Amino acid sequence: MIKELHAWIERYFPCPYERGGPVLVILGVVSALLFVYTEIWYQAKFENLPENLMILTFLISAWGQRNLLKSDLVFKLLILAGVIPWLLFAINSLIDFDTAVKYLSTKDLLKLFLFLPLAWWSGGTWAGARRMLTIAFLGLITAIVLDPHLTQSLHMLLSGNRVDFDIHNAQHGGLFFGLVLLFCLCSFTLHKQHEPDSKWVYALLFLAGLISLLGLVGTQTRASYVGLFACALVALVKGIRHRHHFGHNRISATKSFLILAVVVGLLVWSAKDILYDRFVQENATIQVLLTGDLEDLPFGNIGIRIHSWVEALKWIAERPVTGWGRKARIDVIKLADRFPDYVKAEIGHLHNGYLEILLGFGAVGLIYLCIFWGVLLKRIKLAASKDLYAFAFYSSVFFLVLNLFESFVVKSSGEFAISLFMAAGYSQYLAKSLNGNHPDLN
Repeated sequence: MIKELHAWIERYFPCPYERGGPVLVILGVVSALLFVYTEIWYQAKFENLPENLMILTFLISAWGQRNLLKSDLVFKLLILAGVIPWLLFAINSLIDFDTAVKYLSTKDLLKLFLFLPLAWWSGGTWAGARRMLTIAFLGLITAIVLDPHLTQSLHMLLSGNRVDFDIHNAQHGGLFFGLVLLFCLCSFTLHKQHEPDSKWVYALLFLAGLISLLGLVGTQTRASYVGLFACALVALVKGIRHRHHFGHNRISATKSFLILAVVVGLLVWSAKDILYDRFVQENATIQVLLTGDLEDLPFGNIGIRIHSWVEALKWIAERPVTGWGRKARIDVIKLADRFPDYVKAEIGHLHNGYLEILLGFGAVGLIYLCIFWGVLLKRIKLAASKDLYAFAFYSSVFFLVLNLFESFVVKSSGEFAISLFMAAGYSQYLAKSLNGNHPDLN
């Protein structure tokens, strides 16, 4: 049984580097598959068993490659992710020990590295990475199917009303539907570098793209539309900057931008009435905002965000370098006089990932986040296939824009999203570096 299962894993998730014995590899790959499949719809109901088992087996397996891994900057950043919160806690405890203990949170930066065990167990091949992402997409479909009010949700979707399919809330659904759409677009436009896929693969990509478009229209998340528009704008700028270097790929690059622009245009056009209605609902907030009188902002969707940002900035100004600790976000809302009781009862975060980082870890945390992102994308660019790098790059643009309006970077949904779009490309970097074929990082 073990032999057959190990052979199946080596067939569909082959790996060019040593990962340990058959039992360890089976446990690692199966736990990774369960993690990506269940994280959206069965989150925490397994007591995070798939995630914890994936991490544990990764640590055991990676220990055998420690001499090669310890020189990689990504693993040094991993160590820093564990050290930084304790270092900042030590500094804050000298200022006020009670609040330092109260607001201490040690796992937030470490959670950014969930992509590492996922990349490790994906195996380092293009096919293995795509299969892992396909399993994650099936998890999203499962979440939709398991919506206890699915019939009502579909009726609301077709009627132009907002739906979330019971995926936490509409913003989180918008995040995952957006990632699916970007993966489909990157796969469609950059597939020529590989052997041609069978027709059913393109049919599935088309179906997945269509589902993601419907999901984006249904969730009515303005931040997702802005994020996709930013991706199209970045694609245009990249095309203009490198127009003289595309050579025979110029037509392919132009096609990529046009497809992305058309998709974003169709998405906005199909949801224009919905978006207009939502902006009309916030008209009073916008009028007050234009006067500059923030104290009188009504507590609507936009108003709550701005009020929480104003309060957070006051706290950040007191400790701009070290921050307070991530759990301070609760008191930012709770102790503010401007918030009515019903808002305090419902809101426990700042609706902005960067303010969450600055509040929790100060400028140290924000600089760390920038370095983390830059190092990862550089490695993926140099080692991964063009489609997986494009997926990581444009997903990063999309994700970073969304964090202007939601705290995804420190939420489990956002951490899971990062693990998906970073792991696919980074797995190829691991395969090349551990095989002695180190990409030139200079």
